[in-house]
Amino acid sequence: MAAVAASLAPQWRARVLAFGDATLASYGQILFRGSRTLGALLMAATFLEPRVGFAGLAGAVLANLLAHLARLSPEVIQDGRYGYGPLLVGVGVAASYEGGPAAVLLIIVGALALVPVTAAAQSALGASFGLPALTVPFLAVFYLVVGSAQVLALTPGGLLVPHEGPPLGFVQAYLHSLGALFFLPEVKVGLMVLLALAVYSRIGLLLSLMGFGLAWVLWPDVHAAAGLTPVIVGYNFILTAIALGGVWFVPSPSAFLLGALGACVSGLITLGSLPYLARGGLPMLVLPFNATVLLFLYAMRQRMRDERPKAVDFLLGSPEENLRYFRTREARFGAHYAVRISAPVLGRWICTQGTDGAITHLGAWRHAFDLEVQGRDGRTHRGDGLLLPDYHCYGLPVLAPAEATVIKVVDGVPDSPVGKPNLEENWGNVVVLQLGLGLYALICHLSPGSITVKEGQSVRRGEVLAKCGSSGRADVPHVHMHLQATAQVGAPTITTELHDLVVARHQPGPEPLGPPHLVPTAVPGLGDQLRNLEPDPAVRRLFEWRYHQALTFSVDGVAEKLVPDLDLYGNLSLFSPATGARLYYDLGLGVFTVYDVLGARSSALHLIRAALARVPLEASDELTWEDEVAFAPHPGIAWALDFVSPFTSAGTLRMRYGRRRDGARLVVEGRSEASRRGVPLLATEAELQTGVGITRVQVALRGRLSTALRVHPHPEEVPS
Repeated sequence: MAAVAASLAPQWRARVLAFGDATLASYGQILFRGSRTLGALLMAATFLEPRVGFAGLAGAVLANLLAHLARLSPEVIQDGRYGYGPLLVGVGVAASYEGGPAAVLLIIVGALALVPVTAAAQSALGASFGLPALTVPFLAVFYLVVGSAQVLALTPGGLLVPHEGPPLGFVQAYLHSLGALFFLPEVKVGLMVLLALAVYSRIGLLLSLMGFGLAWVLWPDVHAAAGLTPVIVGYNFILTAIALGGVWFVPSPSAFLLGALGACVSGLITLGSLPYLARGGLPMLVLPFNATVLLFLYAMRQRMRDERPKAVDFLLGSPEENLRYFRTREARFGAHYAVRISAPVLGRWICTQGTDGAITHLGAWRHAFDLEVQGRDGRTHRGDGLLLPDYHCYGLPVLAPAEATVIKVVDGVPDSPVGKPNLEENWGNVVVLQLGLGLYALICHLSPGSITVKEGQSVRRGEVLAKCGSSGRADVPHVHMHLQATAQVGAPTITTELHDLVVARHQPGPEPLGPPHLVPTAVPGLGDQLRNLEPDPAVRRLFEWRYHQALTFSVDGVAEKLVPDLDLYGNLSLFSPATGARLYYDLGLGVFTVYDVLGARSSALHLIRAALARVPLEASDELTWEDEVAFAPHPGIAWALDFVSPFTSAGTLRMRYGRRRDGARLVVEGRSEASRRGVPLLATEAELQTGVGITRVQVALRGRLSTALRVHPHPEEVPS
């Protein structure tokens, strides 16, 4: 494919290479990942029997061509999801029947028919149930192909020949089951699939051994039986264990247990369905795998809490990538809730009572905080503070902490005089907001007549709700906020936290406040000064790139283009066509955040991830922040550690970041807390320039320096 592409004009060369990548990705999807490397190894496995290899390749190529002509989603095509079913039709027909014109016709028609069937199945299962199509489209079409082969009197046989002779040992039976994924239950094919699986995922390899081991132990009589039943049971156990234990759930002991249970259920479906399918002359294939995985995915969506095992609620990667991303996200953000919650105020406020406060934040209402404004003299009021207007916070706007729906409004309770709280109307004037399913925010002690919202109204983050007052049980004016699980005013509180908050912590000594620090998830404590981020448009523009206008970097003398991209769901990313790597990022809530990088470790995107993992988009030079980056403590044995990673602690490095300005340049510096001989294990520096964006990224890991230099941008690369 590369040789053909080299002889073409540049625009056609890119298309041919992309088509080749989509074809390889079709093979990779058999093991749940549209990876070129994985796909190339699996393609090589099919070509150990050339007739089968060519038939599978023809099916994938025909399907991808039709998908392009039909103007189906380029992203889905490129990910291989239109090609893997047709390639299975190709290898299935070639391995199951003798060759001839009728067999070729079945491959062509079956491969082309699978394109609309796959598109419809993906839409129906995805839109209606939020489920993947798996190989359901392939099963539907291949059963029709089998029926057609009987009518056309195709000669069975070919290469799909059951083992004859003494029962196979564990290793041989395992390899036969792997080879049977491509209708080739042979040791040599199984070895190639095993190699592909090991390169793709060590966790996946471990799950495959667990799944097959369960089949071997639980149904020994099946493995001693004649025919193809042993390999059918084997590969259904293997696929189910991998899918549930590491692909759709984050690898962990509980995910492994789920994978084991799912594998057993797939075995029950296999044995229970065999007699009925045999009557119709239909093969079992991967029907048990599809039925089991779809059943378990839908059932697990009904849980009250998504944990143990944690479902993969982000873009699917390999089991290792899923585990690394989840653990890093948990370490980085530590949030209890999916909704990001801001402080309900403008400017700097002081926390005068936090969680487990000594006054009113006790018992069932322990999770809450009170906010007031402190003057330059450190006091919260002017003069003797006997009147409500003396207090700096009185009458200031109170804001919606997130996008929400107004559920309850209480107004008309008069402000309490200073030192004379209203004990009969404890909460005073209240606004209750629904932030999400089972998540409500109560904000109270609002000034009477100042509430600007109504019940049922939708509000945006930062929208004014009311003014700060002293209504209800309030000695002095302040804003009280807490989270609760129901809409009832005064319901018991739940863990109350704010996100992406700039906090100056209360500390003993002559300086009562520490330096301002960005905290991704904060629980305000007594004496802490806090504020929301104050984004600066000029800083934000440093991270805004024009879509599909490549940014070119030179890494160790090798040029690499990074293309800004935006997918159908609004996810922002930088894509490296040369390496296939992709960096996912966001510019929300005043922070540039890199979520993950998938793909080749040689890409400059990994340097950007380390140096610019999170950057607050405000102008303050004194602001510092921390983050976690994925880290392999023993890189020489990283592959070996993958086998035990679901059962061990996370491999991350805690980084401390700061920044400084130098004219038109903004320099972001990072240092790991961990060090060796006084030198940080990881040190980073990124330089950004007004009108250009990122110009240099430098990363020193264990003393080894890597630098990505921006090649002088073309005019169209420069943000407007």
